[in-house]
Amino acid sequence: MASFLYDEFRLCLGGAPTHSAIDWNTDTIEAWFVDEADDTPNQTTDVDAADRAAAAQVPAFASAPTMTCTSAIDSNVLKLDASDLTFTSLSGDQSESIDIFKNSGTDSTSPLISNHDDYTGLPLTPSGGNVTVVWAATGIIRI
Repeated sequence: MASFLYDEFRLCLGGAPTHSAIDWNTDTIEAWFVDEADDTPNQTTDVDAADRAAAAQVPAFASAPTMTCTSAIDSNVLKLDASDLTFTSLSGDQSESIDIFKNSGTDSTSPLISNHDDYTGLPLTPSGGNVTVVWAATGIIRI
């Protein structure tokens, strides 16, 4: 499977999301590792965090302290980026990908944004130590 934007996020970009709009610069954007043996990400039917099986969410999740949304007018590119994430004392099942989502405080209203399975170090078997996700220099999402 390749990295993708969840349909809910694409609907949000088009102005018709199921949940509230996502503001990359001001909302709480978080990530968790995904054990795909427990729940395979589905680009179309997974809308919010409640649609992801709890067993698939490798327990710790991290919030990116610095989020940026920039556009390059000359190249027609919107770049969504964040500072690198450090998951502290990460333990749990092997993880094959990372979900990014807006955390509203309630799973059923926390829309999924994207799933990434192409980062160095994936799949990952947590050992209880810290794990740092270093996002690509070109950004997390480019539209």
